[in-house]
Amino acid sequence: MFGDKTDYTVILQRLKAGDQEAFEALYLHARERLYVYAFAILKDEAAAQDIVQELFADFWEDRLFQEIHTSLSAYLVRTVRNRSLDYIKREQGRVRIRRELLLNEGLAADVAGAWALGEEIEAAIGKLPPMAAKVFRLHYIEKLSHTEIAAQLHISSHTVSNHITKALKVLRENLKNI
Repeated sequence: MFGDKTDYTVILQRLKAGDQEAFEALYLHARERLYVYAFAILKDEAAAQDIVQELFADFWEDRLFQEIHTSLSAYLVRTVRNRSLDYIKREQGRVRIRRELLLNEGLAADVAGAWALGEEIEAAIGKLPPMAAKVFRLHYIEKLSHTEIAAQLHISSHTVSNHITKALKVLRENLKNI
């Protein structure tokens, strides 16, 4: 995938020895190529960026490299592919569930109006970058605190606040005509 002379075997050995500089070098070297691959699958810039960012965060924080016994570059490509396909499945599942609920409940006109509003809100949330949408849902729908969200997603409380602020700004702009 990476088509250059980078020695991923050495990088993997250094990672297993806890070398953070090896991780940083890998990140700087592979990030853009993995993003392009994720974008080719998802056709969504923000989602592709989030997939790659979350991969590297999990890769280092959860020490996923300890489980690699074959090619590091193949592992990264396969993981981006799998995470991208999982993202697509989740999004398709959400659409299917919304359709089934609408069809099965035979909603009255007032409820249909409320549903349409909910769909507009959900569509606006769907336009958010995946991590901002995830944090927004965890905070406003599942009613988790910033600390709980930070612990669940392995990010800082400050990052949670930034995602919520970003989400609210985008939602206000996208929903200002409602």
